[in-house]
Amino acid sequence: MQIIVVSDSHGLVEPLQRIKEVYRDADAFIHCGDSELDREHLEGFVVVNGNNDYYSDFPNELVVDVDDYKIFVAHGHLFVRSRLVESLATKAINHHCKLALYGHTHVFKVDTDRGVTVVNPGSMRYNRDGTKPSFAVITITDGEIQVERHDTDEL
Repeated sequence: MQIIVVSDSHGLVEPLQRIKEVYRDADAFIHCGDSELDREHLEGFVVVNGNNDYYSDFPNELVVDVDDYKIFVAHGHLFVRSRLVESLATKAINHHCKLALYGHTHVFKVDTDRGVTVVNPGSMRYNRDGTKPSFAVITITDGEIQVERHDTDEL
């Protein structure tokens, strides 16, 4: 199973379209918020609300079911930053998820907390750690989660 995860695209449309073209066989496309776009421009993506999605009606958090694999998704802005990974893992555990996805920090990061893989794909617009804009490609095979970072300019 292949899942494409993006976040913090802040109005960019073209990279999202390219991702859907390049990864057309992916099982899911997930946007972790701050798209600043309407549903039409996010077609094909499961989307949560971010702190800059002022006029959207996306939910603040979701449990996404991809081929019977449950994934917790939130932007991250409603969690205390110092306990962000722990809080996301707790939410995921409460929803019987082994994977939690989030955005907001504009930094690619992969953590494990109590058996939950917690992933931030970074920002498609700019990363605050000085690295290139990024997204994540997650492959799940026989319950094993593999996370790869990809630079947006590779598209």
